[in-house]
Amino acid sequence: MGQLSVVWCLTSGVTETVKEPASCPCSSPALCSFVRTRREREFMGFFYPEDMPVDLLDWSQISSLAWVPAQRPEVMCAAHAAGVRAIMNAGDVSAAIADDKARELWVDAQVELMRRHWYDGINFDYELPAKMGSQLSTNYTRLVEATSRAFKRVNPHAEISVDVPWAAFGNDGRDYDWKGLAKVSDRLFVMSYDQQAQVFGRCVAAANSPLPQVAKGVQQYLDLGIPPSKLILGVAWYGYDYPCQPDGRGVKPGPDTDLCVLQPVEYRGAPCSDAAGVQRNFWEFMAELRAGRNSTALTWDPLASSPRFNYVDKTKGQVHQVWFETPTSLALRYRLARDLGLKGVGTWNLGAVEHSGTAGLEARADTAAMWEAVRVFTGVRMDTTTMKGMRLTGG
Repeated sequence: MGQLSVVWCLTSGVTETVKEPASCPCSSPALCSFVRTRREREFMGFFYPEDMPVDLLDWSQISSLAWVPAQRPEVMCAAHAAGVRAIMNAGDVSAAIADDKARELWVDAQVELMRRHWYDGINFDYELPAKMGSQLSTNYTRLVEATSRAFKRVNPHAEISVDVPWAAFGNDGRDYDWKGLAKVSDRLFVMSYDQQAQVFGRCVAAANSPLPQVAKGVQQYLDLGIPPSKLILGVAWYGYDYPCQPDGRGVKPGPDTDLCVLQPVEYRGAPCSDAAGVQRNFWEFMAELRAGRNSTALTWDPLASSPRFNYVDKTKGQVHQVWFETPTSLALRYRLARDLGLKGVGTWNLGAVEHSGTAGLEARADTAAMWEAVRVFTGVRMDTTTMKGMRLTGG
């Protein structure tokens, strides 16, 4: 760490003494400056896994890159070069919620990390159950508020975002003060996926994010009075691979079975959940389809507005059913966000799509199609230079 300097606190009108960050790791010192600009329509992408390549990222579509790892400064440099905010991950905040002193110490530590790694904001992803009006709920809102104030003293343009469930009410036992969290943060990232996490009806495979449920969930936040300018519609770039079980009569599923019965797996009081399946990436499913390993055609579900297909695991003779999203189905969700006047759309996670510069032509075409679908919301034309595999590094 460098010498001490005096920084003017814009919000309080007083000065505070803070440590200067380490030397800039980018090719130009200008890239170690906070991003100040805002886009009319935003796209927030989660940088996961941490070792994912960035060769084919379409930076022209992205406004905020969340969970940028500190150990990869070249990602921050590339983001800033494209005018994209690099957002840090708040991580597990359980200890910070415990009491006032713990909160103060935690916030100070995050501000130091922000300055050290030139982050443009922080993303909260706290998903433990909480009762409405509980102390846990209150303390979480206070933590986000304290963090926002501290970050904006250093950088008035800092972006504070909070991940929230796909629906505001009765969702996985998470009943936080959504309206309060919206007030003390800049963005709520609505995780409009994993909508089969709690199944109380028939235990069968289904879409990860049925379009009618996506619309219903977002509308609940709007009905709370949360401005659409605060909301980001988060979509999944991954899907679920479900092993199909014999039905109630003991009849084993065939390769072309329509109804995939699941092994019940309990989750937070629900007798069945998507935990019966395995999360897999978009690029993996597309590779299976290109290789012809599917036992049914890619089938469109008109109610969910999502595709599915079956395949047979030849090593075990096990029939599987896959539900995921494609550029076609995602475009419908992006259009919904635009029609509702939301501030942005986003995805968990960018690593679910092939972004390596060594990807084959077909994989590159799939990646380009996924980014082209985003344009339904952003209106920004695809960066064809990036799609050709231009490497962006920090120098």
